[in-house]
Parts: sequence; C-alpha cells; structure tokens
Amino acid sequence: MVDVLRLEPLLFPAEFTSHRMRILVNGLDVVAKAYPANGFHGQPVAGFAPSWLLGPDGLAAAPEAREIAVGGSDTSEDQLTVRVSRAGSEVIWDCWRLRVIDRVHKEGPELGLGSLRFDSHAYAEEMAQATERTTRTWPARLVAENLQATLWREGWDQDGGAWIRRYVAIRAPEDRPDVVEISYYARDLSGQRYALPGSYVVTFPVDGTDPDVQAQAIADRLGQEDLKPASVHQPRRRRKPAGRDAAESVS
Repeated sequence: MVDVLRLEPLLFPAEFTSHRMRILVNGLDVVAKAYPANGFHGQPVAGFAPSWLLGPDGLAAAPEAREIAVGGSDTSEDQLTVRVSRAGSEVIWDCWRLRVIDRVHKEGPELGLGSLRFDSHAYAEEMAQATERTTRTWPARLVAENLQATLWREGWDQDGGAWIRRYVAIRAPEDRPDVVEISYYARDLSGQRYALPGSYVVTFPVDGTDPDVQAQAIADRLGQEDLKPASVHQPRRRRKPAGRDAAESVS
C-alpha cells in the first residue's frame, strides 16, 4: 500500500508566532500523533516552517538517508525527527524519534508511527504544490513581513521602546486579510517588574497600498504610543503541570 502525503502550510496561525506546516499522512497529523493530547507541556505542536521543510535540507528525498527534524513546539526544546530516503520509485520515512533537549525521549513503536512509503512522483508533486500554497500573499501578510523586517532593522526585536517591553508575535491571519495583529508585553514604567502581567494584542487595518510605507507607519506608532488602551489584554496563562495526560500519547 502506498501512503498519501498532504502538506498544509499554516501561514500566521493564531497559535504560533510564525509560519508552520501541518504534515498529514493518510489524513493523520503525524506530529500531533507523536505528542500528548495537550502538545508539549501545554504548548501546541505542528510541522516546522515551510521554508525549512520544503528547502533542500528538509523533506526533499535523496538516495542517501537523512534524519530530518519535521515538527514539534520549538526546535531548541523538542523536535520530532524522521529518516527520509529514496529507493527506486518510492520515498521512505522511518526511524521516528522524539527528542527533548538533545535526548531521545521516545522512538519507534512508542510514538505510534511506523515505516511510511510514498510514490516518488506523487511526493515531488505534493512538495511543489505545498511550495505554491506557501507563497500565496494577501495585503496583511506583505505588511506584516515588512513590519518584522523594519523592527529588526531598527533594533526593536527584543526591546520595543518606551511602552513595549518585548514583542510576542506579528501575525496576518488569512481569515482577516486586511488586519495585522501584534502581540506584546507592556513595559512596567514603575520599574518594579520586568513587564506588566499578561500580554496585549493590538490590530492595525491595512490596505493595498505600499506595504513598506504601511509597515513603517505601524512601527512608528508602536515605538511612540501607549497602545494599551487600544489593545486586548490577555492574562498570563498558567503552564499545566506534567502529569498523566502529559505522559500519554495520542491514541
């Protein structure tokens, strides 16, 4: 039986700070399958960035087998890996491992994932189609990506200025194509705490005009204005303790 691969790019999804990928095999999300029902200690999991998975060092198949990090919650904390190789007309995925801080936490049958075999032509076609789906754009995505570049260029990647302690995420949800959404931690001006409790989310409308000009205008407001009155406050989420649910895999 030949397995069927489907790669679904998640561009600016609400639960992640950047683009991710859902990896489906025969309709099953293999990354979610390898993790407990609540993800990694309460953090959501999915395939890693399309730029990695669709790049030359990602899922591209070659005769020489390579171990590839395909997904998880964070590459520096945890990652699901699989060995990818091509044999004749088939692409083979096997030797699954769940690594946590450079240590193999689970592998093989413990993860509920076995050897998978894909038709090499169908595999290459799905990789090409996923690349095409990843490159789609809309006004807010262009502004959001320009804004990220602007903030990095102006040194606001860690320190947001007078009112913002640190940015959490800059998103452009596909279901709201004319809005850029920014999450941030607010500075405690009393100096008694690193930041005010919880995070804040503020949205900016965008249009089809020059995305770089719009991004700079948003960056100027972020650096100069106290935007808390225009933001939605999100209380700090308590991290769920590791317990039975965190130790069990999705069945």
